[in-house]
Amino acid sequence: MEPRIKRTILIAMGCVLAAAFSIVVLLAYRKMTDPVTRGIRLNREAWELSFTERGFPVPPSGPREGYWGSRVGRAVPHPGLGWYQRELSIPGLIEIDKRGFQYYKSASRNKSNVLILGGSVAFGAYASEIVKTYFHLIGEELERGSTPSDITIIAAGAWKSIQEIAALKLYGPLLRPDIVIFLDGLNDLTNGATSRTLYGQPVETLDSSKWTPLYHAHDYHQRVADYLENMRQAAELTAQLRSDLLVVLQPSLVERTPRTQIENVLLEGSLKPHASAAALMESYETMRRSLGERARSRSVHFLALRGFVWVICSRFPA
Repeated sequence: MEPRIKRTILIAMGCVLAAAFSIVVLLAYRKMTDPVTRGIRLNREAWELSFTERGFPVPPSGPREGYWGSRVGRAVPHPGLGWYQRELSIPGLIEIDKRGFQYYKSASRNKSNVLILGGSVAFGAYASEIVKTYFHLIGEELERGSTPSDITIIAAGAWKSIQEIAALKLYGPLLRPDIVIFLDGLNDLTNGATSRTLYGQPVETLDSSKWTPLYHAHDYHQRVADYLENMRQAAELTAQLRSDLLVVLQPSLVERTPRTQIENVLLEGSLKPHASAAALMESYETMRRSLGERARSRSVHFLALRGFVWVICSRFPA
């Protein structure tokens, strides 16, 4: 892939995701709270504040997939992927095909192919409409940069990197992307009882307490190691596809400073299953450092977001 489109994608991903930071942290709290009482109220309040704090009117239709995913319904079980989002068409809000894919389609004839993999953030959750999703904004930015691209999004709520790797193995040879983007990291540290269990899979707890979907074994070292191994596999798979690889660690509220009042409330709820904020921060920093060290080839790139600050670790030909 030519250097120009790589630069444009890196810049677009950084700018768009930094702007969408409030939605990212909202999703973290959505998975960590009581879905019946306080969580629902705070979920709505935080989403609305992401507009009013910036002087924008609150879209009356709410998030495009509905609060708590009420419009998308239950995911479809899959033996290799765990699950994927069901086929759904709500004009202007959601367009998901029968394989769980979403798209940005360029009208240009000469264009590149971009594949994005990840969880709910990569899905574009909590945008108000399709044209406000990060992938649509990136598609428009690529058009303006004279690097038109078709973008395919393969993502589902609560996915971890092992599921994204499975999706790349399944669909990569069919799509033949020029660049593959993994937008992830946080789910690997927070989702599932252990590093190697998916969200919602019961396990025997270490303290003999009753298992719940929020149970976390505090196995941060293993989670980091497994995530980095999955990214190593991603590099091998994309090399076989002759695709460039971009790994984007999604922003985490635990690293955000300063935080607003609502962000402090969200963080408090999100940390309840965890050992400490420091454990998450140290894990994220290890992932960030290791990925940065690996971004030394002309086909592997890494972008890290710290709150609204983003950095690029990559090597481009002159």
